[in-house]
Amino acid sequence: MPDPSFEEFVARTRAEFLDGARTLPWDEIWLRMANARFALIDAIQDVTQEQADWTPDKMDSEDESTWSIGEIMRHVITASPNIAEIIAATANGTTVVKGPPGQITAPASDVDDLRLQVTSVSERLLSVGNALPEAIDQETTVPHAFFGDLPSMAWPLFQAFHDGDHTRQIITLKSHPDFPP
Repeated sequence: MPDPSFEEFVARTRAEFLDGARTLPWDEIWLRMANARFALIDAIQDVTQEQADWTPDKMDSEDESTWSIGEIMRHVITASPNIAEIIAATANGTTVVKGPPGQITAPASDVDDLRLQVTSVSERLLSVGNALPEAIDQETTVPHAFFGDLPSMAWPLFQAFHDGDHTRQIITLKSHPDFPP
């Protein structure tokens, strides 16, 4: 049986995305997404290779809570272009369904290269406004695995939430007593 507190969380969070998509202007939606992404980028700036590879538990690619900072970075590299494509497509009245959440397809690389890749995909994500039409389609949706069907302007709000979640995860890893110096 599903956890009622998780279902309530999902319903409440989805409602926040949908309300923001209906009521917030693009510049505020973009700013939320950008601020969350900048916080994530800031969290990875001083990470060494040893720190990027470290995890307190055995890494399970299906369980995000066991990911290392390097795995989080690879996930961000994988997910960001997908979200940018979903935002642009739905805003223009078309749909595009991308891979399942929690997916990591970006190849393993050294931490400096991962940082560069995160910056590159972030530039693309944050320039998605260039692909928006003058009249943004508010009806076309793409399903999210947890939050259900989301219209174009709900996706950047989801992205801000997603980046915030992974930033908190990075901060938690860094504060672990066994985290490498």
